[in-house]
Amino acid sequence: MKYLLHFLNPFKWWRAQVFKINNDGYDKSTYDLELHLYSKLLKNDMLHYGYFNDPKVSPEEISLQQLEDAQVLYSQQIIDQIKRKDENILDAGCGMGGLAKIMIDKKFSVEVLTPNKNQIEHIKTKYPFLKSYHSKFENLNTDNLYGTLIHSESLQYIDLDCAFKKAKSILKPTGQWIITDYFRTKSSGMNKSGHELDLFLKKAHEYGWTILHKKDITENVLPTLKFINMYVERFLYPLKHFAFEKLRYKNGRLYFMTEDLRASIDNKIKREMASIEIDKFTQEKKYILFVLERI
Repeated sequence: MKYLLHFLNPFKWWRAQVFKINNDGYDKSTYDLELHLYSKLLKNDMLHYGYFNDPKVSPEEISLQQLEDAQVLYSQQIIDQIKRKDENILDAGCGMGGLAKIMIDKKFSVEVLTPNKNQIEHIKTKYPFLKSYHSKFENLNTDNLYGTLIHSESLQYIDLDCAFKKAKSILKPTGQWIITDYFRTKSSGMNKSGHELDLFLKKAHEYGWTILHKKDITENVLPTLKFINMYVERFLYPLKHFAFEKLRYKNGRLYFMTEDLRASIDNKIKREMASIEIDKFTQEKKYILFVLERI
C-alpha cells in the first residue's frame, strides 16, 4: 500500500516532473552510460571493441585479461599507421586515455579531447601530463595544427559534414586522419548507430580526402561481441528474470504497477543487443580502419 500511495501523492508527481525536466538534457556524448559501465569492467582505460589475432577463439575461452590484451592489440593497429612521430597527435574522443598513454610511452607527442565529463576528470587525475580538451570535436577551439588526427570509435557521434570541416581546419596540409569505427552497410536495420559507409566515402571525396589505407577488421572485433552475447544470455537475462519474478512473488501490487517500466527495460535491452547481435552486426555493418590524407 505504501508504494501505491507514492503514485497518488501530488507532491511526488511534482518532484517527478522536476526531475524529468532536469534529466531531459541527457547527452550521450557527454555522459555515455554504456562506456561508463565498460570502464568499470576493464582496467586498462580502453573502451573499444578490441582486436583478436584469432577471430575463431571461443567466447568461453576468453578471459578478462585476454579482453584487455585485445584492447592493446587494437591500439597497436592504430599506432602502426602513424607516420609522423615528431608531430603533434590529437586523439579526439579519447575515452579514458588508454590509447594516449600507450602513445606517450612510445614517445609520441599527444593531446586528447573528450566531451565526456567523467572521462575528462579521470584523465586529469590519472594522466595530468596530458594536454586535454573538454569539448565536442566539432566545437574544439585551438590554434594548434596536428600531424595526425585519431578518431577511435568516436566518429559515429559526430555529424560527417562537421567532422570533415573541423578535421581540415586542425590538420597540417599533409596531415593524416586515422579512423577506426563500425559503419553501416545498409540504411535499414534495428540499430542505426554508426555512419553509413557509402555516405562516409562520398563525403570524403567531396571534401577532398584520399584514402591511403583501408583495412576491414570486422572479423577481429567479433570475439568481443561474442563474449558479451554469451554473458548476456547466461547471466544478464537469467538475473533479470530472477529479479522480476522475485518482485512478483514478494510484492504483487508493485509488480503490476511497474509493468510499463519492466517493458521499457526489456525494450532497452532488445535495442542494445541489436547492436551487438553477431548475425545482425555482420549483415548490417563493417568495422574498418581508415587512413585519410587531404588531396
